[in-house]
Amino acid sequence: MKDVRIAMVALGGYANFYLEHLFKDYTDQTFRLVAGIDPNPVGCRYLDRFETYDIPIYPDLDSFFAEGEADLVMIAAPIHLHARFTCQALAHGASVLCEKPVAPTIQEVRQMAEAEARADGFVAIGYQWSYSAAIQALKRDVIGGALGAPRRFCTKVLWPRPLSYYRRNSWAGALKASDGSWILDSPANNATAHYLHNCFYVLGATRESSARPVDVQAELYRANDIENYDTAAIRSHTEHGVEILFYTAHPVPEVIGPTLRYEFESAVVEFDVGDSRLVAHFEDGRVKDYGDPFANGATKIWQAMDAVRTGMPPACGVEAAASHTLCINGAQESRPPRAAEVTTVGEVVDFPASLVRRRAIEASGRRAAEAGGDALIWVDGLHQTLERCYEEGVMPAELPDVNWAQHGMPVGLESYTHFPRL
Repeated sequence: MKDVRIAMVALGGYANFYLEHLFKDYTDQTFRLVAGIDPNPVGCRYLDRFETYDIPIYPDLDSFFAEGEADLVMIAAPIHLHARFTCQALAHGASVLCEKPVAPTIQEVRQMAEAEARADGFVAIGYQWSYSAAIQALKRDVIGGALGAPRRFCTKVLWPRPLSYYRRNSWAGALKASDGSWILDSPANNATAHYLHNCFYVLGATRESSARPVDVQAELYRANDIENYDTAAIRSHTEHGVEILFYTAHPVPEVIGPTLRYEFESAVVEFDVGDSRLVAHFEDGRVKDYGDPFANGATKIWQAMDAVRTGMPPACGVEAAASHTLCINGAQESRPPRAAEVTTVGEVVDFPASLVRRRAIEASGRRAAEAGGDALIWVDGLHQTLERCYEEGVMPAELPDVNWAQHGMPVGLESYTHFPRL
């Protein structure tokens, strides 16, 4: 079996998840970590392993490729660097496993797809549910028609994030980087992106594809002192008329979800993190348990290596991940009616100050300690409102008693090729 040569781009943050699994029983594996790439790897918890196994660390990909080669480049860099590093790796003959989301904008996604088409390697995107046995089993049943025609997919993911989450780097909650490139960081485009992507992915006609959204309407809100939104309600429709409803928020006092309800003609598929089972309930009384989509979260790593060895396409590549980015780009431009003439990125609505609460919590991380403590900003009643929306299949502005909510204007996506729309 071929030893796969791996280079890891970015060594702090989520890269530690990759390194944890790569270094486990490292000497017994059929791969070699040939390089780490990071100009300042202070957030890496495995620097001693790099030293133990004499693995060099380079400041950038150019420095590495000037001296070495890799079969697979794994990228856990900030969102706005995904396209740049992916295209660079492909140009040097490597395949890529890039973390989600695929890129901030749909035009960068297209650049990545074009670079992949010119190259010998492939690009896999790290939406781990897409590689799970549970999601693949469900998707096979959807493709085979076992559940009947899909009708509506609803998902809620309400995950508190403290101030230290936004202080941990220079791009958290940001619209753009200092060089002017788009980031569009938000819960829907980062922490909970998996579950919006999964709606489109499960509906894809093949193992390697996703359904494409044709429109999107979004309500984007903010409680934290950031550029972009920390709360979103998103409604989208696929080319076959399936309604996608997605609710996500960081300024909430407790963890809720992910919870999903996928409605089909003959069954309802449900998942709640409390019991960790993806289960279909059929109209005729049958029940099918697909398993836990969180099981074996590192499967994407091993499948990417197998794809290098076998040439089999990855379960989730650039095209499969593109539907999420397209939806996010359209949502970002779904403005309230009063902002309809604004030509910049869609307006984010601030929650009323009277509803915003602050709770001190134990400091976590260097940036929290430097700031003199940590706190959770949350919005009174927000999680109850979003839970009602999930149960009723509506947007916050469609609830008659939610006076802070504002409708977002629908955005067509059938000919959407550039963010912001030209």
